[in-house]
Amino acid sequence: MRRNLLLSLTLLLLASCGQGKDYYQKNNKIKNVVFIIGDGMGPQQISLLQLYAKHAKESLYNGQKTNLEKLMAIGETGLVMTNPGKKLVVDSSCSATQYATGEYSLPEVVGIDDNGESTETILEAAKKAGLRTGLVSDVRITHATPASYAAHNISRGNENDIAQEMLSVGPDVMLSGGLRHFIPKSALSNKSLRSQVPSHIKLKSKRKDDVNLINKAQKDGYEVLFDKLSLNKSTSKKVLGLFTNSAMPNGIWHTQNKDKADRVIPTLSEMTSFALKNLENSSNGFFLMVEAGQIDWAGHANDTGLMLHEMLRADEMLGVVLNWVKDRDDTLVIVTADHETGGFGFSYNGFNVERAEKVSNKMFKDGVYKSKFNYGDFSTLDKLYKQTKSNANILREVSKWSPEKRTIPNIKNLFESYTQYKYSSKDISEIMHSSKNKFFKKGHSYLGAEKFPTITDFSSFYIYGERIRSNIVARVLAHQQNTVWATATHTSTPVTMVTVGPASLTKEFDGMMHSTEVGRKTFKALGLKKEFKSVIK
Repeated sequence: MRRNLLLSLTLLLLASCGQGKDYYQKNNKIKNVVFIIGDGMGPQQISLLQLYAKHAKESLYNGQKTNLEKLMAIGETGLVMTNPGKKLVVDSSCSATQYATGEYSLPEVVGIDDNGESTETILEAAKKAGLRTGLVSDVRITHATPASYAAHNISRGNENDIAQEMLSVGPDVMLSGGLRHFIPKSALSNKSLRSQVPSHIKLKSKRKDDVNLINKAQKDGYEVLFDKLSLNKSTSKKVLGLFTNSAMPNGIWHTQNKDKADRVIPTLSEMTSFALKNLENSSNGFFLMVEAGQIDWAGHANDTGLMLHEMLRADEMLGVVLNWVKDRDDTLVIVTADHETGGFGFSYNGFNVERAEKVSNKMFKDGVYKSKFNYGDFSTLDKLYKQTKSNANILREVSKWSPEKRTIPNIKNLFESYTQYKYSSKDISEIMHSSKNKFFKKGHSYLGAEKFPTITDFSSFYIYGERIRSNIVARVLAHQQNTVWATATHTSTPVTMVTVGPASLTKEFDGMMHSTEVGRKTFKALGLKKEFKSVIK
């Protein structure tokens, strides 16, 4: 009887807590959806952001909550399973396709279901219903996640074809990098193109044909923009912004340059702000997908410092969305991830243990406390923030050196100049060592190298050629950072989802669900109809 009474009281308390949430939006219907994907942003990555915000001595938040935490406080929080219908682990294009279409998909395809058939995306359905649409990303507009909303292709790697199809589908706003997939090699010597494109963008082409998609975009009514100033001035309803030749700069660049008056590349926050203002006056509403894509890249590299900067960049963008939506009653905001990358975590270890700490002497003799293991210090958070170049870019700098310069002492000094950690000669030797590639596959885009940087354990999970050296950097720093990484690829960890909007809608997204179910509920929230083929498992 007592147990039943206690259970009843507990359930009543939980129910009352849920009812007491201060939702911004009171309407039962919405006309806009802002769908935000933190690529690779699992619960572990969120933990890094929260630990930094609350416990770093020099935290940028200065005692304030993160924007993600603020969104959680006013909305509902759930978990999402991301796996394909026939596999354990997902890639970005498959996961984005599942969100975009509400159907199970296949790894490495875009806009295709797991039967190999093209299937309508929410962006396409929204356009058909008269809504305006937009895609924003800090990688390339043709990359896996944005491509999955406005293209249908058997390979996410076919970015030239994807660029052409995305223009044909015609989202009203597309902002990111990736110019190289829109211009042919024949245009590189064209003075007219060079006069349009600012000097900060190197003119390179990945196209194999002579199709100039910039010309096509302009004929189709797009204003094509290449820098921040042009973006700020634009009043066009149809905008294609290509601000870099390939991917946008990384999160460390963002931290170092976002406040510079002469910066020519817009930030993720600025692109998101522009997209919201551009789309907000649509009488029929809009669908906007925003991707913070380089959290994933930091995870693949196992670069903890870079990942912190990527999470900070993403959270800054969430602040833009939060400020925009808080006075509205017509919008559903969904913040989630496509998967977790890297299997990251802080962990206690046996390095530098039993350090004395001062505590009250009421319980501890002489006021001295010693733990048996090293549980990590908050000072690590400030050290991670002070990293001034990604591990991959440090290694890229080394690769440009002459053989004579590429000595262990020189490489050691270079790493220490960009990070807050010390490296031994043995560490540098381990980072730079290569051996026979056990998974060699001739002609494979990643496994085609006969030699790989040396990892002996779980080596089949480290597959990206020279990029593996960055993973080795994480290993040699692990004991100093109290960090562990499980893989250089993705994990099946359920990802967090936050929904903000009318309570009648957000409760539909509460609890644990699959990404295909999230996709279907998003269709329904916008009043879009689609006959779904698969049964959600």
